[in-house]
Amino acid sequence: MFETFSWMFKNEKFNEHIRYLILTLFKFFIPAIILSLVLYFFYQIISPIALLVLFVITALLYAAPFLCLQGYFWELAGNIISREWDIKAANIYNGKIKNVYKITLPEIHTLKFIWRGIASIVANMLMGLPLIVLIFFSTLLGLLGGHVLGTDMFTNPSYYLASLIALILYWFLVPAFLWNYANRDSVVAVWNLRKAVYIAGNYTGKYILNSTIFCIYYIAVTFIVYCTKMFLFIGKFDITNLIYLINLILISIFSYFIYMYSIYVYAYLLGTIAPPHEG
Repeated sequence: MFETFSWMFKNEKFNEHIRYLILTLFKFFIPAIILSLVLYFFYQIISPIALLVLFVITALLYAAPFLCLQGYFWELAGNIISREWDIKAANIYNGKIKNVYKITLPEIHTLKFIWRGIASIVANMLMGLPLIVLIFFSTLLGLLGGHVLGTDMFTNPSYYLASLIALILYWFLVPAFLWNYANRDSVVAVWNLRKAVYIAGNYTGKYILNSTIFCIYYIAVTFIVYCTKMFLFIGKFDITNLIYLINLILISIFSYFIYMYSIYVYAYLLGTIAPPHEG
């Protein structure tokens, strides 16, 4: 389990990739901030068309780092899914051989990461459609059950039972849907219900373990970031206050580093819910 939180530090290219992810933030944010200042101070003398173009460019520049990190996450998860095994033994052979994962970090390609980040948003939207279908059928069952029992849908316990089962089934299969997308790099891969059920059903133990660690880690990180914000932001919102601005910068830097580290943790948890040969 501890390998989940330390595997990235053992990769020889980890420092190079962390530098890239940090520079990506500045590479897009600095021109975005400059354009924001231009829009703020000179919006009255800029033509409406030019103003709209500058606004769109600024918005894209602000979104680009997060799309890039999102795309990097999915490329990394895909590499972890198709990982290889390596043999680790002591310098002096003592009869103990340990099999370890050999994970290759994704090739650095900013435009590819941004495109994958955009595609992942579409994939997540498509992933919500099965939930709508499940809710539709659970509602249909509720209506049919109410008709048989002579009650309306909302007082019929079968409706709530069917809805609860549908929601539990959907959320249980979410990691497998995401695994499909990371593995195939296709937005419609999230609709591969057969593969999702196969992954969740055949590797249930590892599947549940990784999902549980994911939830615990997510709650812990959210709590830490929240406590940090509460500790630093003492008083009312005041962007003209120097202390407030310093605290805002510190929190932003801290949150970004947590976000970068979490990418490796989440990618590992997602990529290892099934053995390499399934990739």
